[in-house]
Amino acid sequence: RPQIIHDRARHRGAVTPILNEAQASKTGGGRPGWWAGLRAYFRALWSGSEPLHRVVISDMLIGGTLINVVALAIALALFALEAPKWLATTVFFSPFPYNLFIVAVVWRTATVSGSALAWPARILALAWIGLMFVI
Repeated sequence: RPQIIHDRARHRGAVTPILNEAQASKTGGGRPGWWAGLRAYFRALWSGSEPLHRVVISDMLIGGTLINVVALAIALALFALEAPKWLATTVFFSPFPYNLFIVAVVWRTATVSGSALAWPARILALAWIGLMFVI
């Protein structure tokens, strides 16, 4: 567990955690931020170390569908506001790289897990990406 040193003088009395020098050098020299956490999470997804049920339910069905629905709503609003068609189309297709990534993650995690639900998860992932392409 990293040892955290509190520095009150830097932010007008606010307590901000700062890593000591040894831990700062391990994390790239600065404070670990949300970007490092996000990269670590996507790296864990790609490695197949996350449980299959979590990847399928949380990341694909809930998170991925929510991202696609929001992109659809924004694209429809842009069409309704008579924005340039290329902009609305770009917004509509913007979640597609994430969709491909999450389907690949489900496929890889199913391979690594050896679960009895590996093939149903793969079939669900393919059906989901087809549905998200329409939505």
